[in-house]
Amino acid sequence: MQLGAVTLQNPICLAAASWHLDGPGYERLGAIFTRTVTMEPKPGLYEQGIWQVADQTLLNATNMRTENAEILVQEHLPNLLRYGVPVLVSITAPGIPGFRKIARFLKREAGGQIAGVEVYITCTDTAKGAEITPKFVRDATEAVRNELGPEAIIVVKLPPWPDFIRGLALGAQEGGASALAACNTLKGLHLPDDASAAPLIGGLSGEALRPVALRCVYELAQDARIKLPIFGTGGIFTSNHVTDYLRVGANAVQIASGEWLEPGLTARLAEECANDSQNAARELSRANLVSRR
Repeated sequence: MQLGAVTLQNPICLAAASWHLDGPGYERLGAIFTRTVTMEPKPGLYEQGIWQVADQTLLNATNMRTENAEILVQEHLPNLLRYGVPVLVSITAPGIPGFRKIARFLKREAGGQIAGVEVYITCTDTAKGAEITPKFVRDATEAVRNELGPEAIIVVKLPPWPDFIRGLALGAQEGGASALAACNTLKGLHLPDDASAAPLIGGLSGEALRPVALRCVYELAQDARIKLPIFGTGGIFTSNHVTDYLRVGANAVQIASGEWLEPGLTARLAEECANDSQNAARELSRANLVSRR
C-alpha cells in the first residue's frame, strides 16, 4: 500500500497500540497507529475503561482517561519507534482550532520521528451526529495538513455511518488526506449484571462492529469520486477477516480489539501475510520460468 512517499511493507497494521508494546514480530507490520491522544489530558472516570461485553466484542468507555500529546512524545513514542516501521499518532479534538494546535505541537516536537497522524473524527460527548459534516471533516483535515506540511501522511478515520460516509470521505479528500480508515467505534451501551449499577456507555469495537465496518469500506470503494486508499478496521481476528476487508475494497487493515484480546495477534497475522506474499511470488517466478522454456 502506497501512502504518499511511504510504501507499507505489509497490509497488516496495529491500531491503538499499547504504550508498553513488547514482543517479536511487530517489525513486520505495515505501520503502528498510537492510541488516540488530545492536546490536553482528558480526565475520566476510568484509567482503562474497556470491557468485554460479548464474544470478541469490546465496549470502550466514553469517559475513559485520555493521554495528552506531550506525554506521548516524551514517554511512549520511543518504545513504538524501536520497531522500525512508520508510526502515526492518532489525534482528536473538539473543533478545528484544537486539531490545528495538536498538529502544530507534533510537527514541532516529533515531526522528524513520526510518519504522520490519524485524524480521528468523532462526536464530542454532548454533540449530535449531524454536527459532523463533510465541511467539518474537510476543515479539520486541511488544518492538520497545513500544519504538518505536504509530505506527512494524514489518515482520516471516519464514523461508522454507511449512509453518510461517502460525503465525509470526500470532505477528507478535499482537505488533503492521504488515506481513509473505516471506521471508528459504534456507540453502544452495556448493562452490568448488578441491576443497581449504572449503565456502561461507550463505543463498540470488535466482532459486533465488523459487519458495519465492512459496509463502510464497501461504500467508499464503490464511489469512483474517492481516490484515496482505504484502511479497513473493526473485528479482525483471523486471516480470513483480513481477506474479507480486501475483498470489499480495503488496501490495508488496522487491528485493535483483536490485539487487546490476544496480544501478539497483529504480529502473527503480519507474518502469515508476509509468508503468503512470498509463496505467491515464488509460484509466479516458477510460472514465468516454465513459460520461457
